[in-house]
Amino acid sequence: MSTKSVLRPPDAPVAPGRVSLPDRVALRVGMSLIIWSRRTRRPQIDPELRARLAREREQREAEWVMLGAGLRMWR
Repeated sequence: MSTKSVLRPPDAPVAPGRVSLPDRVALRVGMSLIIWSRRTRRPQIDPELRARLAREREQREAEWVMLGAGLRMWR
């Protein structure tokens, strides 16, 4: 497997190459499909999972508040 460092010295400047029109069109179409699929597909969130995550977050926040109060009293 060859790489650019094998084909040219490392300190040689990279010559600007032209990308063919079909390659540019394919890249643009591919990126558009990726962006479209990410915008239109929403993951389904289970209400029980959402409630559990909210409870865990509230518990972590309460622990941080207690830790902060304990550190303030310690000083």
